[in-house]
Amino acid sequence: MVCKQPANFADNPADPCPPLAELSCLVTTHASTSAQTSSRARYNVTANAKMRGRNSPKRFANGLQKEQGLQQLTQEQLCRQRKADERAKAARDSNQRKLREIGCESALDYGQKLFNISVDFVADYISATVEDFLLHPQKARPHASVLPFFDDFDSTHHIAAVALTAALNQLSRRQTYGTFLQHLGSAIEKETRLIKLGKKSPLEMRKLIRDGVSRRKISSKKVLRALHCPVIEWSDLTRLQVGAFLAEAIFATELLAPVMLYKAKRQQRIVVPTEQAETFIRNCKAKAYKPNHLSMLVPPRDWVGLYGGGALENDQPLVKPVLYDAAEAWALDHYKTADLTRTIKGINHLQSHGFRVSAEIVAVQRPTWEGGFEGLWPCSRNPMEIPDRLGDNPSAADLKVRNQAAAAAHRDRECRRHTRIRVERSLQNSEDVVDREVFQAWYLDHRGRCYTSNAIGSTMGPGHEKATLSFSKQLPVNSDAMGWLLKAAAGHHGMSRDTWEARLKWGQDNVDLMVAAAEDPLGKLELWRGAKDPWPFLQMCIGIRDAKATGMSGAMIRLDQTTSGPGILAALTRNKDVGRLCNLFGDSPQDLYSVIAEACNKRLREDLELGDQKKKALAELWLKFGVDRSLVKPGVLRAPYGGSYFALADQLVDALEARLGYVPLEQYIFRISIPSKYMASVIWAEMKEVIGPVMEVKAWLRACCKKLLNKGVVMEWSSPSGWPMRVADREPTNRAIPTNLFGKKCYVRIEDQPNEAPLSSTQANKSISANTVHSFDSAMVHKILYRAAEASVAIVPTHDAFATHPATAGQMHEMLLWEFGNMFRKPLLQQMKAEIEDRTGVLLPEPPNHGTLDPMAIGSNPYLFS
Repeated sequence: MVCKQPANFADNPADPCPPLAELSCLVTTHASTSAQTSSRARYNVTANAKMRGRNSPKRFANGLQKEQGLQQLTQEQLCRQRKADERAKAARDSNQRKLREIGCESALDYGQKLFNISVDFVADYISATVEDFLLHPQKARPHASVLPFFDDFDSTHHIAAVALTAALNQLSRRQTYGTFLQHLGSAIEKETRLIKLGKKSPLEMRKLIRDGVSRRKISSKKVLRALHCPVIEWSDLTRLQVGAFLAEAIFATELLAPVMLYKAKRQQRIVVPTEQAETFIRNCKAKAYKPNHLSMLVPPRDWVGLYGGGALENDQPLVKPVLYDAAEAWALDHYKTADLTRTIKGINHLQSHGFRVSAEIVAVQRPTWEGGFEGLWPCSRNPMEIPDRLGDNPSAADLKVRNQAAAAAHRDRECRRHTRIRVERSLQNSEDVVDREVFQAWYLDHRGRCYTSNAIGSTMGPGHEKATLSFSKQLPVNSDAMGWLLKAAAGHHGMSRDTWEARLKWGQDNVDLMVAAAEDPLGKLELWRGAKDPWPFLQMCIGIRDAKATGMSGAMIRLDQTTSGPGILAALTRNKDVGRLCNLFGDSPQDLYSVIAEACNKRLREDLELGDQKKKALAELWLKFGVDRSLVKPGVLRAPYGGSYFALADQLVDALEARLGYVPLEQYIFRISIPSKYMASVIWAEMKEVIGPVMEVKAWLRACCKKLLNKGVVMEWSSPSGWPMRVADREPTNRAIPTNLFGKKCYVRIEDQPNEAPLSSTQANKSISANTVHSFDSAMVHKILYRAAEASVAIVPTHDAFATHPATAGQMHEMLLWEFGNMFRKPLLQQMKAEIEDRTGVLLPEPPNHGTLDPMAIGSNPYLFS
């Protein structure tokens, strides 16, 4: 028997929220950059030099004017950062208020803390009750008849999570006792329905959740019956008895308590928070918030180490450590001991680039967004209109059509709401800084990947954001630079898999049309809207026009590595077949995605001819749909990083639904789910056939991680750029309780992964493949940034893609090919194995090496970056 001692959450209340420090718009000097001269000191030096006759009056006036302009920009930038912080705080408060109003107090900060404290006690209380029932079945006890209703739950923690969340959602509502019990019982009923649906139709359930359909609505009789899932309806009495059974455990926590209320000579029993619960809520620290910074108006501060750089008044380090160690004082120790001089030099070079926000493109984006021009935006600005309700006695056919249109409109509003907000904010940000010079602060994650600090208006954003940004410093355009502009335009138009000669010829043949499109983008929309990447293509058109008119350009030429994930694995394993498809060597372009798509079409044709009746029907459907590289690309891209069959099936559900439009739930299983599962199995099989050999790296990494961490040894090594990699996941003390009604409820007993917890290979193996592959593409970025800094070449990376001036595109292309080949010609997996063994003394298995690819040929294909 478990002792039913109340959970005492009042003894350890959360710390009260400290007052938010006011941000000043004054220029300050960070402690780590105290060696930098203040603006006042620079002014004095200039004035003294003038008095000594070392500067002319005109030169002094120009310097003073420039200094004053910089100070004004600095103050404006600090004010922008302050406003971003205020917006984040207001958004946090608004979100918290909304959650409280709609009855989701369990999602608030104090609700989560109360859940963490109480869930173990509630689960133990229920366990003790069930155990007592099993040991003494003849003993009478209240509400024992409801125990069979919990048979579908996998644990008492699952029951406790649902019941406690439902109770916390009613924390401040002062409901009557009967209503409170009904809510508890209703939550268990809905959870039971969703458990059955998750077992019968998991694909359909995941799709409804992704579409924004509430879990309560998914558990409704109408939805479940449409998905052919059996529904057992509970009576009000059943819900009341189930609620009464659970309320006993919840009241025992002293979180809520029933009290008698006398009103107008009537007695009413209501459920209210206890005094200690209210005290805890009052003392609960406000939830932290993170501001979304915009582009900077002044250059970011240089990094002189792990601190002191980036945005003004930034106190965060250059490296964001892995999440489970972020709060530890020693989280950055292995970065402090590593030699990151070259990496920091590359980041400072990256932060020095200024960008100009194109007034021409911004002027085109606003009317096309508000006008609903098709093909230019990820969605329309205005959501679909919900049709009016029909009059009296509508026909069944009319009612069905109207309801389908209404459902499609509701789904469009819910699914595309965040996309519409993102586009609108991006446009507003561009309009605020149009035709001005802006900068970006950068930071690194624990794998060494580079990210911009601004969330909107970034060179790492979607195509319509990237197209508004060009280098503020324009460079001369000679014949070679003009050739790169023409080839880049052809690539954005849809020829990214053609030869360089074909792209150049297309550009030369269409240069007049591109100039015409740049002169009047809205009037000659047909000249550029049909491009594969319309906004980057328009940017190239404007760049070509400017280069022809002035001989100068700041447009960005982008060079993207082809199939980077499989290509990296092919280089590591020396696999010739996959390496050729990823353009590691050779002299002509190859496309891995097209090869897998053609293999899938071949399999479909075989099923159409030789398969059973079901396979014939499904193969015919997909052959009519059309299986091309765009359909198989997402699954192939995710495979090296841990992509699964289920993720592939979900992606095919979205693709099929986008083609068919709205499909009623009654037909969803047969028109969407079954075809998607079938096609996922085809793509998965063909993908393994082609890239399966290079995926052996994932198995080798997991084997090494398991051997090391099971011995209590941390897995540490250095990437090719010297970046320190560390795998030290520990056994988590948090317990994730997946519920279907309220999502995944996590609670923490002490801390996520405490220092004294043992190392966990199971936990580490969930991400080691993705982290290791990303460490190699990050090493490539670090090397390229350092070389670009040495050569004073402007460059902007986006993981495995790089942008530069037309004038330096040829130099950058050669640099990318040489650096990739130079890095991957070395036996990197063998070096990694030797370094780990030297550090730990643990012998590891041999890494996979197919030996069919000549390492000296890696990086010789000019289409590796294109």
